[in-house]
Amino acid sequence: MFKPAEMKKIRLAIHSRYFSDAVSALQDTGVVQVEALPETTRALLKPGEATEAKRISDYTQRFRGLNSLLYTRPNHMKYGFESIEQLIAEADAIPIDARVSTIRKELDTIMARLKENQSTLTLLGRMQGFTHDVSILNTKNIISFIVYGEHLKEFDAAVTKKLKDIIRIDLGKSIIYSMKKGHEKDFGTAGEKQKVTVEFVPEMHGTVAMAEKELRNSTIMLNDRKIGLEAELSQLSDNYYPLVSAIREQLDIETEKLEITSKLGVTDSVVVLEGWVPENELKKVETLIKKVTNGRYVLEHIETNELPPTLMQNPVTFKLFEHFVKFYSLPQSTEVDPTIIFAMAFPIFFGLMVGDVGYGAIMLGLALFILHRLNHPPKKSHLPKAITGFISGIVSPTGLRILAKSIIPGSVLAIILGVIFNEWFGFQMPYATPFDVKLNLAKLLVIAGWIGVTMVCGGFILGFLNNWANRHRGHAIAKLGWLAAAIGFVILGLNVLHRADMGLDNPFAVASYILLVVGIITVIKFEGAKGIMELPSLISHILSYTRLVGILLASAILAEVIDFVFLGAWHHSLLLGIVGTIILILGQLFNIVIAMFEPGIQGARLIYVEFFSKFFSGNGRPFKPFATQRLHTLTKFKLENE
Repeated sequence: MFKPAEMKKIRLAIHSRYFSDAVSALQDTGVVQVEALPETTRALLKPGEATEAKRISDYTQRFRGLNSLLYTRPNHMKYGFESIEQLIAEADAIPIDARVSTIRKELDTIMARLKENQSTLTLLGRMQGFTHDVSILNTKNIISFIVYGEHLKEFDAAVTKKLKDIIRIDLGKSIIYSMKKGHEKDFGTAGEKQKVTVEFVPEMHGTVAMAEKELRNSTIMLNDRKIGLEAELSQLSDNYYPLVSAIREQLDIETEKLEITSKLGVTDSVVVLEGWVPENELKKVETLIKKVTNGRYVLEHIETNELPPTLMQNPVTFKLFEHFVKFYSLPQSTEVDPTIIFAMAFPIFFGLMVGDVGYGAIMLGLALFILHRLNHPPKKSHLPKAITGFISGIVSPTGLRILAKSIIPGSVLAIILGVIFNEWFGFQMPYATPFDVKLNLAKLLVIAGWIGVTMVCGGFILGFLNNWANRHRGHAIAKLGWLAAAIGFVILGLNVLHRADMGLDNPFAVASYILLVVGIITVIKFEGAKGIMELPSLISHILSYTRLVGILLASAILAEVIDFVFLGAWHHSLLLGIVGTIILILGQLFNIVIAMFEPGIQGARLIYVEFFSKFFSGNGRPFKPFATQRLHTLTKFKLENE
């Protein structure tokens, strides 16, 4: 729980007859990260060859295309394929490729023509008042444009001044210009500085009314044809989409199986692979391989100094906070996973820095609203596009869900502390305040200081355990030196604050001197001059936790100032009262925004910088098992408890 999963590296040799089933078993169970064989092993074996690659690739491309052309349909059942031969036979039995492709191409053509018809009808609407046959506007030698816009008069003046032989037909809100072909460039440059819309008049016949009628009749025929084609494609999708999507998925799975072939080694009768397996799954994997190969396998553990991949294994309650640890850096597989510590510390820091019932309630409500909105998205959003666009531009739906869930426990704690502090948007309710923030500022600073001592010393203890477990004895002892120095500084600081006698008669003072000297000497011995340079940061990291109180106090005072202005304004006049109300609303909104972001940023920073820096190395490589997510097909193999 406090460490990533223990990993074991294995070498698996399988009789070639059972290779396909064995690889399928590993893929279905998804517990083995297959690694490329080392050069020493490759020298003894031939590289694996993907003999089915060309055929599988061809079928995969075919069914990916077919699947994208059909309408999506729900899959009420999953399909199973016992072998590649059965898969190919099922694929060959589907005869709709050519027809579906033809329908899609014709639909694309129809949609393009419908769009063109609509554009031309709009243009003809601007040509009302033109009484001649529209065919005269485009001939072998003549080309015409229709122009409209707010600066039409300025455009017309510029064009007629520059082009003397142009014919213009003024229709009021638009003007048709006809000219000899070859003069289009001069026409365009003549009025290029004016803000107007210029459209080419396409070739048509008859009057404007006749052309409109012909286009509407054409649109009706095209729509009828479109409806017929869509109905046919819908029927084909009903009949074939579930099976096509299952075949495509299985072909993708087979492709992934072929892709790992390059990582394997083979002889005439044996296939060899190496990989990482979580130790708690190793027995199950071996049992499955034994069953699949009828015992024709050899599995051995590889002793290696290579750093294993990291598989974080936290309880579901804390799993959400793995994302915050990964954001900082993925832990190495051999070090402490601080997810649970982060999950407990972050809400406490967040709630303490907010410390207001009203602000906590608004944040809790906002988090619950976001989660409901993500789980039940509306057909049409009523939020301004500027807001939704900004949010979607900086954070994905998954990230937004994580953020919303992460502030829920902190918001609940903020409400509880707000009741204790008697802070309700900066107002105080008529009950005896259990703990007033302003009157007990010194106590709060002491509490924050002890939180800092706990976090910093806890970090050094974890650093010692990490290094000792990984047999880095020198680094482990150095962490004890840092711990001794930290405790020495704390005892010394407490003596100074309480104005105690700092002479040798005070055992606490003596203890602080001894711890400081021993700690500093230990740090210098095992970390050298670098340790001396970082000693001042020890005090600053502990004191840094006083920002927990600083942010709480700043928010509380700002809220009180806003409330004071609001109440004072209403004591003077109605007009000032209205102004004061506006100040109250805007000021509280501003304070809420600060209270939402600042505690989150500073809370995470206190953990990342002041705590993680004492023990956390990071830069782990993620565990990436050979696995495939199945939506439309059945798995053939699964791990079973012994």
